[in-house]
Amino acid sequence: MVIFRQRCSLFSVGLDIVEVSRIKKDVEKHGQRFVQRILGEKELTVFEQRKDKYQFLAGRFAAKEAVIKGLGQYFKDRPPYNVLQIVNDSSGRPELVLPDFISDKIGNVACKLSISHEKNYAVAVAVFIEMK
Repeated sequence: MVIFRQRCSLFSVGLDIVEVSRIKKDVEKHGQRFVQRILGEKELTVFEQRKDKYQFLAGRFAAKEAVIKGLGQYFKDRPPYNVLQIVNDSSGRPELVLPDFISDKIGNVACKLSISHEKNYAVAVAVFIEMK
């Protein structure tokens, strides 16, 4: 058993679920413009290589909504989705990359993300912890 002894406290949590068919309809209606409103530059590169484009996009959309819900107290106005980027680390885990104007506001708060897909739905949770 591994016990982590890093001092931290729960800061906030955000959760979102998205129906994949809704994302598909939006892409069919608005095309690449919709995709570019959701995904940042790094994510767009990954998106173009995916066979499961709609599930991938739904997962990223859900994750960004979860992040916005978890950090809502810091936003007077919602940030654009495409400035919140989610990249996978070397083991495939999603990691949140924030622009400086957001990371400067939240200080010593870290985010742990989880994204899950099922045939018709994508769900994500963002857990924010304050490092001490």
